[in-house]
Amino acid sequence: MKKLNVHLEFSFGAEPDSGRLPLRNSLIDMLDAVKSSGSLSGAAKLLKFSYRHLWNELNRWEKELGAELLVRGRGKNGELTEYAERLLWANKEIQARYLEQILDLKAGISQTFSRALKDSWDPIRIDGCADIALDKLRRIPHPNTFELEVSFSSSQAGLKLLAEGKCDLAGFNFPKASARGGSAAKLFLPLLDEEKNRLIFFASRLQGIATAAGNPLKIYSVLDLQLKHARFMNRAVGTGTRLIFDEQLTACGVKPEEIDGYDNISASAPLTAVNIASGKVDAGICTEKIAEQHGLDFIPLVKESYFLAARLSFLQSKKGEAFVEYLKTISWDDLPGYDFSSCGEIMRVSDVFSST
Repeated sequence: MKKLNVHLEFSFGAEPDSGRLPLRNSLIDMLDAVKSSGSLSGAAKLLKFSYRHLWNELNRWEKELGAELLVRGRGKNGELTEYAERLLWANKEIQARYLEQILDLKAGISQTFSRALKDSWDPIRIDGCADIALDKLRRIPHPNTFELEVSFSSSQAGLKLLAEGKCDLAGFNFPKASARGGSAAKLFLPLLDEEKNRLIFFASRLQGIATAAGNPLKIYSVLDLQLKHARFMNRAVGTGTRLIFDEQLTACGVKPEEIDGYDNISASAPLTAVNIASGKVDAGICTEKIAEQHGLDFIPLVKESYFLAARLSFLQSKKGEAFVEYLKTISWDDLPGYDFSSCGEIMRVSDVFSST
């Protein structure tokens, strides 16, 4: 078995981003196709290569890595070796652990070229809580009247950047029930100004507990996490997801120290899902879409709101008006568990939050 040396490169394309994984590797693609189709011939059809080409590629990779990738023997041409399975799991963890950084890097490279090729560059800058829908927003074609520059941090961090004038829109999420006098109001209201800011409703989405397929521990509530000593993976302070979990613990009368893994922090919801799927932890909080993508069971907990906070002056500009109108035209049918029926509605801060 030889040491793996990683090389990164990027490519240009005239077509819009298809939403595929942002980091691709031909070996991983081949192994994944073999696993999903059950055979090398099936993988060849999926990848639109000849069987001979994949066979030659398989032998080349085995020689280069110094390890077998397929179990040899009659009738076993679709069974991956333990080494190959580990490669696939490592790739899933990489894609999840570094997803936000990879997407930011990809967007940054694209924006750098755009700046170089345009006479002027004045994008709409969006920061805040990572979300699949927000990532889709930056991938799909948009009007020539504006450019988008999207970065992911956290709900709280995004609102701080907005207050400092370092972004135009800040994405943040919270359970609907906590908007009035609850944790969300205490966390986010100090960063918003009733006169200077407005909130654009983006979406409602389901957040819940994700478990391994089949829900082996029979977890149906936050209380079950404590009663069944489930290994949990949490999110960082300042994220809407952490706020949701803490409120659920309070409602159930469970103390943080009674949760195995309360201080086991995940950098993102996809990373939580990968750790559940690999058996490293038993449960975590994520959206229905992310659970579905990783083949996990999903137990709904709360419906939360996702808003884009903005300065009133931005919304009154031609660029701001064009962006809001654009939001109302997008088709979001490919995102289960989301509700975009009120997407683009502009609200005052006091319409959403109350300190009493």
